[in-house]
Amino acid sequence: MLHHKIVGHGKPVLILHGVTLDHRYMMDILEPVFEGLEGWQRIYVDLPGHGLTGGSPEIQSQDDVLNAVIDFADQYLPDQEFALIGLSRGSYLARGIVHLRPERVSGVVLIVPGGNPSSDPARLPVHSVLAADPSIRASLAESELWAFDNIDVLQHRDTVEKRRRIVAPAKALFDAAQDARVFENFHFSFGKAEESSVFTGPSLIVVGRQDSISGYLDGIDLLAKLPRASLAVLDCAGHGVAWERPELFHALIGDWLHRVDKYPGD
Repeated sequence: MLHHKIVGHGKPVLILHGVTLDHRYMMDILEPVFEGLEGWQRIYVDLPGHGLTGGSPEIQSQDDVLNAVIDFADQYLPDQEFALIGLSRGSYLARGIVHLRPERVSGVVLIVPGGNPSSDPARLPVHSVLAADPSIRASLAESELWAFDNIDVLQHRDTVEKRRRIVAPAKALFDAAQDARVFENFHFSFGKAEESSVFTGPSLIVVGRQDSISGYLDGIDLLAKLPRASLAVLDCAGHGVAWERPELFHALIGDWLHRVDKYPGD
């Protein structure tokens, strides 16, 4: 069983974080959306080798990670429909669930998807900083420099503090050896079928226009798979889009929840 944290009651939403992160990051970016909003049960999981879900020698591929998540959903939400939110690597897993269990998924959000190993690196924007604060860099530890120099499009001290409080503790629990095995077997064994499949439930794709990690073009390409998707390409945002453009990000998630609730798919 995956370690998980449950917040609220109502329609279930299964929430999948990105690589090196854990449930705390997803709670930070999503819980403000649910303040004062009733009727939703948020299920924040720690993926295998992340957070308080330990790694395992049995995890050898992305298929294995996906199967662990599906097993969790089958055990915790037997025969129930649920909505899905996935960020970065978690968005790829969400796509796998949508493909294998489309009848179980009421709607899906893909946050900063793309940039997978088979993607053309020429499609990625060159990293750019649109709001620089050189005074911050001098206060950073060596371990904090890479994210500041390669992820932040808007350089703010509150982002640095959030990384220290949320990202660094998760990274300390991350099973890098397991992830190296998964990365060597990154794509799903059913990848070609998944790429051509279509999901007709309410969907949302959110990408950062300046995201040099996942890019934005892969996210746009996913529109063909999701005929009921809203697509948001947010300027002044990179791979940390939810921290860089929080008000707009929260509004987009809120709109998606409304559509899942009021205008469900077939």
